[in-house]
Amino acid sequence: MSDVTAKQQPAKLPTRSMRRIVAASLFGTALETYDIYLYGTAAALVFAPLFFPAGDNNVALLLSISTFAISFIARPIGAIVFGHFGDRIGRKKMLYITLLLMGASTMAIGLLPTYEVAGLWAPLLLCILRFAQGFGFAGEYSGAVLMLVESAPAEKRGFYAGINNVGPVFGFVLSAGAFLLVGNSMSEQDFLAWGWRLPFLASVILLGIGVFVRTRLPESPVFEATKKTEAERPNRMPVFQVIRYYPKELLLASGANICHFATFYIFSVFALSYGKTTLGLSNATVLSILMLAISLHVVFIPYASARSDRIGRKKSLYLGFGAIALTVFPFWALFSTGDYWPMLLGSCMLMIAYSFVYGPLASFTTETFGPSVRFTGAALAYNIGGIVGGGLAPVLATMLLTEFGSPYPIAAYILILALVSITCVAFSRETRAVDLLEDRADKQNTI
Repeated sequence: MSDVTAKQQPAKLPTRSMRRIVAASLFGTALETYDIYLYGTAAALVFAPLFFPAGDNNVALLLSISTFAISFIARPIGAIVFGHFGDRIGRKKMLYITLLLMGASTMAIGLLPTYEVAGLWAPLLLCILRFAQGFGFAGEYSGAVLMLVESAPAEKRGFYAGINNVGPVFGFVLSAGAFLLVGNSMSEQDFLAWGWRLPFLASVILLGIGVFVRTRLPESPVFEATKKTEAERPNRMPVFQVIRYYPKELLLASGANICHFATFYIFSVFALSYGKTTLGLSNATVLSILMLAISLHVVFIPYASARSDRIGRKKSLYLGFGAIALTVFPFWALFSTGDYWPMLLGSCMLMIAYSFVYGPLASFTTETFGPSVRFTGAALAYNIGGIVGGGLAPVLATMLLTEFGSPYPIAAYILILALVSITCVAFSRETRAVDLLEDRADKQNTI
């Protein structure tokens, strides 16, 4: 017999080790989201004329933004690969590989020839590198959250998992700030000719720091307590065990992740191109609004995450999705005025609401699965939700705006996704007090 009661309980980590895990997770996620948002910003602002020249500017922009979705197509594949090895040989090792893969891909984008120089090879290579970014990010984010959840004190798992989601704030601010700094220091002609490359090439500096930060990262105590030898380990792949023993959880957790992806990527990618092309505003104006609104996550994500430790993950998510539903129409009404302060107010309202989902969702998604399949299950749920919510959202938003000439159908789209996600949460179990050593798949494999 080999069930939870027979396993060694996970060792409590010393405070210094917990601090290292927090620092490594935060910095790693900041770097990876710097890479992701840098691409999104470039896709909205510069990639259309450089890699997708077309007679119709709207067509070129749609093609450019469509490449943003390629990352999300790659993510479930990355989730299966990195989840497999993360569940079988350890969480820590995978975090090095994902960091290196994403950093190298981003730097390589900065070296690409444009369509004028290389013809069709230019957009093809761009798509390949975008695929590599998504492949790496699938393991990076899920692994970083997993390390925090499995290392944190049981009564603070929500808070520590949510802390990881502050990392994207720094990633977005760094990427937007890099574009602002470079764009304001040269002419638009020079920026399009070569200046846009500098933020991509600068990622090599962040990559070096990230690798250094993770050199002394300890392995997850839960993984150490539940790991098996090769002889004890079942031959089945973790992805098949997730599908067999956690099908309902995978479906519901994926659905719970749809709305937050769509909300954020429509805000951070589509709204940027909307502000420039439809409202006629400068890149600096729209980027500054987005940066200020997203910076509020530093305060509200930790608050919402800690609150989920007190009232539960499900109640916290109900409040968050409800807040998104209530603020998405006012956001577009204020943003569409083209006036700075109303745009900023609407953006802050939406991003505060988003914080109340994004914080608790980290622990909720990770706690849903047992330890032998937790990396794979959480990564799949997060990234399947990312395809439906994040990958398609900027493209659909562009199409809806082109078709209806108004942003309100986009608001209705977000509202529908909020209802879908809140329904998935309603049919899920509460995970706040779940035993992280409990493993349905492991029990079935040892009977």
